[in-house]
Amino acid sequence: MKKILRITSFTLMLVMLLTSLSFASASNFTVAGSKKSVVMENLNGRTYIAGKSLNTLGLNISVKNNVATVKNNQVTFEFTIDTNRIKVNGVPMTLDAKTYKKGQEVYLPLRFIMETLGYEIKWDNNTRGISAIKTKEITYPITFEGEGKKYTVTKAPKTIVSLAPSVTETLFAIGAENMIKGRTQYCTYPVAAKSIKDVGTMKDPSTEVVVSIGADLVIAGTHYKEEVLKQFEKAGINVVAKNSPNTLDEMYDYTLKMGAIVGKNYEARALVSTMKAKVDTVEAFTARIKNKPNVYYVVGTGQGGEYTAGKDTFIADVIKVTGGVNVANDITGWKYSLEKLVDNNPDIIFGPADGYNTMASNPNYAGLKAIKNKKYITVDRDIFSRPSPRLIDEGLKVLVRAFHGNLADLLNF
Repeated sequence: MKKILRITSFTLMLVMLLTSLSFASASNFTVAGSKKSVVMENLNGRTYIAGKSLNTLGLNISVKNNVATVKNNQVTFEFTIDTNRIKVNGVPMTLDAKTYKKGQEVYLPLRFIMETLGYEIKWDNNTRGISAIKTKEITYPITFEGEGKKYTVTKAPKTIVSLAPSVTETLFAIGAENMIKGRTQYCTYPVAAKSIKDVGTMKDPSTEVVVSIGADLVIAGTHYKEEVLKQFEKAGINVVAKNSPNTLDEMYDYTLKMGAIVGKNYEARALVSTMKAKVDTVEAFTARIKNKPNVYYVVGTGQGGEYTAGKDTFIADVIKVTGGVNVANDITGWKYSLEKLVDNNPDIIFGPADGYNTMASNPNYAGLKAIKNKKYITVDRDIFSRPSPRLIDEGLKVLVRAFHGNLADLLNF
């Protein structure tokens, strides 16, 4: 079902991309089945709603000093006009496209606003217009399942210990950083995270320190130990643990659940909306490329063996979105082999600097054309190993530039 919805969304965007600037009639927009009389413009693949039309959606708008403030009694948007900067309930984010002003009227991204309010935007073939359908709100109890285990959060925590860098980054991105009272030594982004108390490693955090913090909830990601989590539960601390998402859709779902847990539903929906829009924008550009490079992502290499991102990983999704062909689509999981790598002989390899140092100095990799042609692209390991908003905000542009050069300059985020 999700796949169908994503395809529908992508089709909608392609329709928009192929459509020049135009006005939409009032009958082309319905919200929960009710027709709305609004003024919209379609520009560069995005549908914008005129500020004066927002009152029909129960939103008030005011404009001061190049900032359009849109709000109801639950959420406040602050759009900086002529930029892609936005704040949602004070939490800064970036859109995939700029807002703008035309005469005395401001135009704001319709899909972003509606998805943040809790609607799904679809193209309705019957009305030949845009339809907004209310989605189900995530409420307590909130359950996480995986690896044969089920974890349930029944009430809002006041204090959290994060045992995964991706969790820490996501909580910061939705404005829940003040709830984090403990983090692992690897949770170093954003810089402000470093000022939070260090509880140790992901696998072996200090139980004494975590208990002393008085955390209501411990959130673990990949690389946790069940026996350690049981110690926290014995101490009366609620625990949530889940391995890394396998796909971008799973990453979006995880972000929405995080938002629901910490009472940041609007912020989480806004963040997910921005990520989806950026992915759709990049897909719209790369879908037209005929000759896509074969690429390989280095997770580990050398004496420890070859590790990369198989076809069932979120990195495989990102490679596809950015117009590459993952040579490791012939496996699931992360374990690869030198023989397969040599046989597939990728055009481009990307990975951390130590991966390059190993490959460039080891004769086992001397025959790879990516090494001979200096097509090993050094990237920040943290961006690509953590399923967090940075993977979208920064990682997509890094790979588009690596695979397709100046095409990255066309991205407005």
